[in-house]
Amino acid sequence: MTWLAELRTAALVGTARHPAPPPPAELHVRPPEGLSGEESLLDQAALADAATRASRASTTLDPADLVEPAPPDEVPQASGEAARLLDLLLTQPPVGLELRSLLVADWLQLAGASGRRVPHRLLPSLLSLADTKPGVAKQLDPALGTRGRWLQALKAGGTEHPPPTTADWAELKSADATTELERLRRSDPATAREQLTAHWDTLGARERAAHLAAFATNLGADDEELLERALDDKAKSVRDVAAGLLDRLPASARAGRMADRLRPLLRVKGVLRKQFEIDLPPQPDAAALRDGIPPDPRTGEPDRLGRLDAVVRGAPLDVWTTTAGRSPAANVALLKGEKRVLETILTTAEHRADLEWVRALLEVRTDLRLLKILPPGEREETLTRHIRAGTANPFALAPPLRDMPRPWGPALADAVLEQISAKDGGQLAAMLADILPAALPPEAAGQARRLLEQSDDDAARRRVLRDAVQYQSFRQSLTEAFQ
Repeated sequence: MTWLAELRTAALVGTARHPAPPPPAELHVRPPEGLSGEESLLDQAALADAATRASRASTTLDPADLVEPAPPDEVPQASGEAARLLDLLLTQPPVGLELRSLLVADWLQLAGASGRRVPHRLLPSLLSLADTKPGVAKQLDPALGTRGRWLQALKAGGTEHPPPTTADWAELKSADATTELERLRRSDPATAREQLTAHWDTLGARERAAHLAAFATNLGADDEELLERALDDKAKSVRDVAAGLLDRLPASARAGRMADRLRPLLRVKGVLRKQFEIDLPPQPDAAALRDGIPPDPRTGEPDRLGRLDAVVRGAPLDVWTTTAGRSPAANVALLKGEKRVLETILTTAEHRADLEWVRALLEVRTDLRLLKILPPGEREETLTRHIRAGTANPFALAPPLRDMPRPWGPALADAVLEQISAKDGGQLAAMLADILPAALPPEAAGQARRLLEQSDDDAARRRVLRDAVQYQSFRQSLTEAFQ
């Protein structure tokens, strides 16, 4: 009896009386593992349909168009409850679509950590979800497995173009050359600098400015010579980029020149209540213009505050501490009334990742730019302190909370849940709706459940808390399934 005939018999009398036959060796197909008799019959029926249709094709395939068979998967597949939960999430999710994506990404992380892969039968559904959900796509490896990567390449058409190399950098289009230079700055800053220096005179002004901007990555003292050269460029766009990059090098020669311009403008006055008295810079001479200080406009009043901004951005921050003879924190107190100057100092501290000044400024400002500079543990502790102090409104809290590594620590989670449960906390809850379920650690699940059980007419708050409870409950099931 042939394979097709045996399949028909099994379908007619049932797999209990006639088990589904194994696929013939000629098809080079290995059936999925762990299928029941009924599943095996349906699986092979689909295979038989595809094979029958293919055999009826009128055209002859070119051997070059044939796809190489998928190599075997040596990593064991997830089975049992773990496989069932992934199947449930992909086919009949018991949670909302956003939570579903978070939980699928969690499943992939847990599978990879436990040395398991996605069951082959679930690969098409998983890859379809990853096509629309970047968070899932980022977690595909290593749980995708060998056959999953083979299928992924097949879906993409098997067209992988190698990145351009430095050998043909000069022949690249402008945008591609900038992309390649940015890649080089991440991996080999010296080679990127040599490439740009060698081709500098052959590039247009727009290209010079775009390529030079890539030097913000891994900027260092070795780049100063090229940046000083760029200060003399004919194009203002190039000079502006060079000045902005030199602003980030407090030990550069230009920073020293800016320090010489800033010191005469600063005085500390007052006896009992000291504060800075800051003069505005004079009209710039040729050297100041070269260093990026704005010239006087052809008409209208000169922007002397803009000149002061340029000097402050370019000078080392220790000009302030040496002038006042005080710490950065004390300087911030002295500058309390100088909002524009303080904002310029904040930007400078951020660009230079000056931790001492960043910490001092964070005592008076909740600012995402500053928080990003802190080490992760200190960043979370600082943000928790700001939340408990009640000095920041929800619009200021949401961006740094969204940027914080997840899951949060128990202290931060507790502070956020307290803020959400407050009278006007629904606004913050709505702003964090898409990230809060995954941001809360398992320890916070009980608190979220208690808050949800309390009577509340705020629909946004209840929805966010409900999602958090559902997510934590399902994730606990995932964790247990991989143990």
